[in-house]
Amino acid sequence: MFNTHHAGKGRRVFAAIAATLFTAVGAMAPAGPLLAASVPGEPLSIYVTPTPQGDILRYVQKLADEDGSGLKLKVIESSQGLDSNQLVFKGDVDANLIQHVPYFDSWIAAHPEAKDSLVNVATVLVNIFGLYSSKYESAKDIPEGASILVPNEQTNLPRALFILQDEGLLKLAHPKSDGTPEAVSIDEKQIVDNPRQFRFVPTETGLRAKSLPDVQASFINGDIALTHGIDPASALSLESPQDNPYANVLTTRRELVNDPRIQLLVDYLTGEKVAKYIEENYKGFIVPAQERLAISQ
Repeated sequence: MFNTHHAGKGRRVFAAIAATLFTAVGAMAPAGPLLAASVPGEPLSIYVTPTPQGDILRYVQKLADEDGSGLKLKVIESSQGLDSNQLVFKGDVDANLIQHVPYFDSWIAAHPEAKDSLVNVATVLVNIFGLYSSKYESAKDIPEGASILVPNEQTNLPRALFILQDEGLLKLAHPKSDGTPEAVSIDEKQIVDNPRQFRFVPTETGLRAKSLPDVQASFINGDIALTHGIDPASALSLESPQDNPYANVLTTRRELVNDPRIQLLVDYLTGEKVAKYIEENYKGFIVPAQERLAISQ
């Protein structure tokens, strides 16, 4: 749901880290005792997917303990059927790290009562989305009339179609995946030309990975591929991480934006140590996309 280039195409880049109102993590360690005195003792509860988000937050807790910053996190891993944004909105948890911006925007459109309450305070990472096949070595080898597994949710479907357009295998009514409303609303109705007459089979996220040995081709989210032992180097095509509009965000309630715990967490999540952790642990499936987001009052 979310949450989600050939090895030669996959340029591993960092999104520019926005100018921050607070000190970067690397400079916080000497001030640890002072920070600890100002941070509420109650743990910050955060709802996450186990990998990579849960792993990253546990790493942040390790950094916070080493720094003596006083930040305590209660990491709650996702369970099927729970609405992570409702959990934040209702106050059951303080924040979530489980979704990208197009999904968040789609959820808010369907839940206008939460529009003024939920806010995104930072982008953290991109789960690189890719086209995979156990039968073909190149996207251009996929034959005419092939059936391809694509996301069954609108928030990720455009990522699949834009990859095929980038490979020259079809033409869409929009030139690129640029995060605009036109781009994130792309679906099969906006296919201008499909010369190979590909057939698209809407399929649930996990099943697109599990079914890979039995289908002609499948689009798979980076975190899902990672947990199914799929090597990104085997991808027929990967979306670019550069200016990728599908970065996962840290979402909280507006009333908590200035909470010292949220501020500290954002400092860690947008810091160099977390960027290095992501780079070293996720094989290019997950890349840093770190930015502190300005919140309008």
